Amino acid sequence: MSQLEEDLEIISGKSTNSDDWVKEGSSEATSRDFSSPPVIVNDYKQKRGSASPEAQQRHDRWVNLLGVRNKPDPLMDWDQLYNLKNQSQLRKDCRVIVDKIDSDTVNVPQIESLITLYCKKRRLEYDLENGWLDIMEKLLYLPFDQSVLFNVFYAITTKYVPRTDQKSKVFDLFRLLMQYHDPELCTYMESLRIKPQQYVTSWFRTLLAKDTDLQLCWSIWDHYFEKGDPFLIFFIALVFVQYARDKILTIKNGQEAVELLKNAPSQMSVDDVGDLLDICYVDLNYTPVSIREDFHGMLFGSNLVDDFSDIPLNTLMCLPISVQELYKKAIDVTSPTTAAYTYFVIDTRSHKDFNAGSVPGSYNLSGKLLVDDPEKFQIAMKSLLQFKEESHPSDHICFIGSGLEEDDSYMMMVISRFLHQNIKHISYVDGGYKALHSMLKDTKNLEKLSNHFNPIECRECNAQDKAPASSGWSIMERMKQAMKNKTEVVRTKMHELIENSHAPPKEENIKHISSKDRYGKRYRNVQSVFSINDSPSSDDEFSFSDVEVPLSTEKLKWTDVIGKPEITDHFEGHEIMPNKTSVPCYIALSRTHMHVFHNAKDSPSFVHASTRRPLSSIMRVTSKKRIPEFLTFKFGYELPTGEAHINQVHCFVLPKAGDCAKAVKNAIIALKPSLLDD
Repeated sequence: MSQLEEDLEIISGKSTNSDDWVKEGSSEATSRDFSSPPVIVNDYKQKRGSASPEAQQRHDRWVNLLGVRNKPDPLMDWDQLYNLKNQSQLRKDCRVIVDKIDSDTVNVPQIESLITLYCKKRRLEYDLENGWLDIMEKLLYLPFDQSVLFNVFYAITTKYVPRTDQKSKVFDLFRLLMQYHDPELCTYMESLRIKPQQYVTSWFRTLLAKDTDLQLCWSIWDHYFEKGDPFLIFFIALVFVQYARDKILTIKNGQEAVELLKNAPSQMSVDDVGDLLDICYVDLNYTPVSIREDFHGMLFGSNLVDDFSDIPLNTLMCLPISVQELYKKAIDVTSPTTAAYTYFVIDTRSHKDFNAGSVPGSYNLSGKLLVDDPEKFQIAMKSLLQFKEESHPSDHICFIGSGLEEDDSYMMMVISRFLHQNIKHISYVDGGYKALHSMLKDTKNLEKLSNHFNPIECRECNAQDKAPASSGWSIMERMKQAMKNKTEVVRTKMHELIENSHAPPKEENIKHISSKDRYGKRYRNVQSVFSINDSPSSDDEFSFSDVEVPLSTEKLKWTDVIGKPEITDHFEGHEIMPNKTSVPCYIALSRTHMHVFHNAKDSPSFVHASTRRPLSSIMRVTSKKRIPEFLTFKFGYELPTGEAHINQVHCFVLPKAGDCAKAVKNAIIALKPSLLDD
């Protein structure tokens, strides 16, 4: 059927899946009930009736694991307009899903409305290749009502599906992981000109929903959500590649190998899932932890895509690890560790620099020796590998250079020699000795270095060497800098706003509200709690409360705080203090309270509770048009006269300020639904 014929069919009303439900003011659009739960039968088709006990249990378990229980209904707060660029294509694709499911409880409007709202919330355009409908199809067989279905879908796609667009680095990281665990296979596949995106794209975009049947997909997702690690898909993909390893090494045609890999998930059964994940956890435990910590912001979520676009992961020979991880596993031997491996550290700096300070237990193999005397280098390399095999066979090799561009080029030449021998588990320290020395100096732990007795002989202590840092290799530092850049820009604008906070407001044209304007639900008999203001009137001046005594000095891990079931949303940024300085802060929202945490003194990886405010005490939340990341929260109570009395003010600079304001708004509405018009 052509596009013209389809449009005429819809207009004439002959189509059973027409878009009459889109029309504004339709009572059907506002009263349709999509909550009738389906039942799963052997052929996976839904029939009207009660959900099976197994389906209901999975429903309840996923709602808890994904943290969407008691989430506000997202369908209450959108424009009800179906005007995406590819809306017609979306409707066609939804019809395909409905026909495939063959259910009288699932229809095109139900699916199209959810995907349309999802696109608008994330400011994305619909494309069939993004895999959203494949994920949605697997969810439609479970008894989710409309709002819970959206929240579950949103949680899966934002928490667990990595970005796979052109700017994404997901395929580069997968190549590095394969190089780390199986360099021989990685090199062979590259010789066949096989790129990861040729066979893993649908695995990553759909979390295997497109490549597995219903029960197999559900079984994998059960373990996936319970583990809660978004990087698990990398290791599942790695196991699929390793499963086909022997066959791939005998194939001479790249396309044949790609087809073999694409079909790997379909060769599994539900009984194989346990073994699959056991192997995944082994590989995961044998992978540097800093990879998952430092690459998370680059690959997951919906912000900062452009900030990482220029980070050249595709040029790296092997995985980088952070100096913090090296410190925990190779230097701070007093800290308890349950790591499955330790590092065999090879220092590629000159012998002179090595003797002036080095990682305890490391071994010197000068990278410059490879150029000056290749035969001598080959003998030293062979002896070192033989020693490692005899005394430290299970250790992972980690190279550390000087952190200076010229010196680290020699380090990469050394790494290349090791990789040519198909040696597994090779990494290098991002930033090199320069970054390690800087960290130990800042934390007053330089004495933990070996042979660091005479600062005069130490190049870093002298600080006389002005050679440029190795920006080409300092990947993690560039990622951290990308995260900071946005905050720095906002901070600069914020200071300008503070300086001009008492300037007279500019005259602006005032737009009068029309009865035809529709900006969502209105508050009953009260002024909106949320507003955007550009004029620093007296009501919006920065008047802070006195410095508060922290609620508790107890040190907590931020990951433990946000992992609590009562926490519904969390955000990171900076809080503006009464003296107009900023400090890093962490905001956690529960159903009834807003919690603010600050970094614990002398423990950068821990936080302590600073403030705890009831959501019901929020009188106003304001944001500036010029600095939308700047949020002001005013707390207080309502006087008998109906006026708001403000007794506390907190100001924050949050990269995700819009999401924070929306989360607070939804929480307040969920707490006091009477604020909305019926």
